[in-house]
Amino acid sequence: MDTRRAHLTMMIKPASAACNLRCDYCFYFDEVDNRTDGIRPLMSHAVADAIILKSLEAAKHCYFMFQGGEPSLAGLPFFEYFVSKVASSKREDSQITYAFQTNGMLIDETWARFFKQHDFLVGVSLDGPPRLNDLHRKDRNGGKSGRKVLQGISHLEKEGVEFNILSVVTNELAQNIGMAYPYFVEHGLVYQQYIPCMDPFDGEKSFLSPTNYAQFLKDLFDLWFASYQAKRPVSIRFFDNLVGMIAGYPPEACDMAGVCSVQYVVESNGDIYPCDFFCLDSCLLGNITEDSIASLDAKRSEIRFIEDSPNSIDDCASCPWKALCRGGCKRYRNEEGYRFCTSMKIFFPYVIERLELIAKQMLAL
Repeated sequence: MDTRRAHLTMMIKPASAACNLRCDYCFYFDEVDNRTDGIRPLMSHAVADAIILKSLEAAKHCYFMFQGGEPSLAGLPFFEYFVSKVASSKREDSQITYAFQTNGMLIDETWARFFKQHDFLVGVSLDGPPRLNDLHRKDRNGGKSGRKVLQGISHLEKEGVEFNILSVVTNELAQNIGMAYPYFVEHGLVYQQYIPCMDPFDGEKSFLSPTNYAQFLKDLFDLWFASYQAKRPVSIRFFDNLVGMIAGYPPEACDMAGVCSVQYVVESNGDIYPCDFFCLDSCLLGNITEDSIASLDAKRSEIRFIEDSPNSIDDCASCPWKALCRGGCKRYRNEEGYRFCTSMKIFFPYVIERLELIAKQMLAL
């Protein structure tokens, strides 16, 4: 009897938190600063082997997603080894999906050809045109990064790699989305994802206000809807998920589900955490080289990571937007509630009729 689960997601950090940029809003550097052991050494083949073999044993469809820090710092030979090991170890009916989130600084022809050859979906972090991007995304010496990222993107385009753009929404991007969105579209970057910037754990600094985020969402939606009406559609993950939810489908983005999902985040030394946003000592589940998938699952249940994830702070039960908002990701909550609760209450009334229109049209196809 085949006891494998349908799918399993491994979010892998082969270079730990090491990075050739020093973005001032980086949530993972903040996590590293708040745990006993910060940046770990590059991932060994022994750790990679444990990830691969235990994942293939546990699931029919394995999602191997590489993040960081900056995963390309592990070097292309590491990834060549990884995909080769998967190919030689998987069963005949195994399905493998690869993804790679990068700042794009090291992407050249060789990297791009590798991604194309092995069907990687690549996410490139870019916060708009270079002048806007470079406000927060600087290199380790305080220099600019935007134009180097665009060079990396050009290699992905040349090789036909499937990729999307990931932008972190700060006050600056929120106030200049009318410049950033057209820039992306004019450059053919029509697969986009926007993530509201997280506050650091100490709460001493905030990069994005709820008011600015609400206005950003309204402005971005207007631009997105205009593209849709002009029959030049742009994919924005948040809006795509909302349309799908209205049409009766579950969201594919875990932060929109209202409850955390089962994930395994693997640090470079093999330590396992339940979420990229909670790679903290208090959330350590075990180590992939020593522990079984079942024991990692048991530890997750023991600390009630998923069980306690629904929003129990805000008055969600009586909110008319509960079905779409679902209380927000818990990484954006504190003792006062969901940081962007007021943003959602401003945004949803502004867009709901247009969202329902698109959902209706999609269902009619």
